[in-house]
Amino acid sequence: MNAIKIALRKKLDDLKAFFQEKKVIVAFSGGVDSSLLAFLSKKYAKETLLITEKSILYPDYEIEESKQFAIEYNIKHKIIERDPLKDKDFQCNPSNRCYLCKTGLYNDILQIKNSLGFDIVLDGSNMDDLSDYRPGMQALKELKISTPYIEFKIEKNEIRELSKFFNLKVQSKPSMACFSSRIPYGQIINEKKLVMIRESEKFLKDTFNLKQLRVRLHENSLARIEILPQDMPYILTPPNLELIRNKLKELGFTYITVDIEGFRSGSMNEVLDL
Repeated sequence: MNAIKIALRKKLDDLKAFFQEKKVIVAFSGGVDSSLLAFLSKKYAKETLLITEKSILYPDYEIEESKQFAIEYNIKHKIIERDPLKDKDFQCNPSNRCYLCKTGLYNDILQIKNSLGFDIVLDGSNMDDLSDYRPGMQALKELKISTPYIEFKIEKNEIRELSKFFNLKVQSKPSMACFSSRIPYGQIINEKKLVMIRESEKFLKDTFNLKQLRVRLHENSLARIEILPQDMPYILTPPNLELIRNKLKELGFTYITVDIEGFRSGSMNEVLDL
């Protein structure tokens, strides 16, 4: 194991104490934030159950990776299937879309918590999330979902540092947001759009071995591709652009663009008057 700084060691001790004698449910996406919570809960809590949402909003490989993590660390794992498109308000894609989705998800998880006699439900939101527009945080407060990273003032880079300390494979895993976040607020979310986004991102990721990207879908048929700046020289060649154009047109896009600002998390929030 690598050494960690004294201040982070204190935060780790706080987390250890937090888990003691609790029966814990972790809302588990398989990302670095929830994976560290899952690992620590298994190590220090009385009992741990991971719950992962399977829906059209997430790629299948995320589900498989969450399964593998649970198996590797011998943690009980439950996958619940949800269809967020049944919520007409969610389909309308208001600026508090994330609030609607989180409310539905955590109400389902709370039902499981109560039926199985668990003490607490944990979410992996961290201090960095407080600096962006995150309407889902309101749902966590209303439903009394615990956010230990925020309680102990733990930032994203510290989560990665602790994940490295414990040698978790996810320590460098890129952040992942649901596919609905690729559609501008006020533009309808439907299955066709989500499939276009999912398949185009899968194509780009697999074809060019990209670690981080987004395909934003504007006005039903315009793709705005966000990739890391260092990937641009590799991607922006005539043969590769032709390959991308042909595939995305096949998937239903009419216009295909590359955002020269590159990848940035939450770029759809830039138009909000916050």
